[in-house]
Amino acid sequence: MLARLILGIGSCVALATPSYAEYPDKPIRYIVHVSPGGATDVMARKLGNGLQQILGQPVVIENRPGGRGAAEMAELKVAKPDGYTIGTVTNTHIAAFHQTLKQYDIDSVDWLAKLVEEPYLIVVRHDSPIRNVKDLIQTIKAAPGKTVIAGFTRGSGLHTAWEMLMKAGGVPHDAANWVPYDSAGDSVTALLGSHGIATVAYVDLVKDHVEAGNLRVIGVMANKRLAQFPDVPTLTEQGFDMPSEWEQWRGIIGPKGMPDDVKEKLADAIQNCLKDADMQTYLKAGSLEPSFVGPHEFKRFAEDQDKITVDWLKTLGFLK
Repeated sequence: MLARLILGIGSCVALATPSYAEYPDKPIRYIVHVSPGGATDVMARKLGNGLQQILGQPVVIENRPGGRGAAEMAELKVAKPDGYTIGTVTNTHIAAFHQTLKQYDIDSVDWLAKLVEEPYLIVVRHDSPIRNVKDLIQTIKAAPGKTVIAGFTRGSGLHTAWEMLMKAGGVPHDAANWVPYDSAGDSVTALLGSHGIATVAYVDLVKDHVEAGNLRVIGVMANKRLAQFPDVPTLTEQGFDMPSEWEQWRGIIGPKGMPDDVKEKLADAIQNCLKDADMQTYLKAGSLEPSFVGPHEFKRFAEDQDKITVDWLKTLGFLK
């Protein structure tokens, strides 16, 4: 059996083992499907630094935004399945496989490791008269078709969360204009620039802006309040019947056909990085819940997520 990497106390550096001597012996490309600065990009860079220490080779971040993962998937499709190209993955990919990226499906890639889960937040500018989610719903209903929501790509997990809220609030599908950007970070920037009245985001994207007095979180899509925003009620507390289990998750995939021993080594290195003290501090600050699983479990998780995603896309009218 494959030997396990051993994480040093307070360090993201593993002990070398002879069975891993041949891999890696050159830099690893880590393709990120969103623009620099977004939540997924920031975590990829932190994880890449840790993997570089463990694996002893540079881990080079390459941003390939746009097309709901199209550019990234194109890179993975032509890359050799040798472990020297890996990529980010979120629930947005699975939704895209049934809409804009129908040439791919969950069997088009190897599923290496699930990393974290995180709740969605409803956010407005701090100077907005909107104080809570009911105010937001009323604002949209008062001017149907005229309000703009700065968002991530259509059909993404963020967009689906928004549509869930609209359904729970009794708002027609087209009452608000969801304007899609290439990343959640871009949508937050758009909100800061007054290019919308609200957005859906994550803790690590808005925390600094909230503390600086530029943004306000008005609702949390989770089953409990967050430590970072203890005064912000959940959507359920505000009277909206929504599935609190619908959260963003992040993981790592690779080209189809990677050797099992390489997949296991990468998964071991990833798991050890997630245990590192500095990484744990980062995850806690962003309300990112560690939820590591390796290749086999991650593939089963992807299959389950695929079924759930299809059901919601049909419910929301994105699929027939």
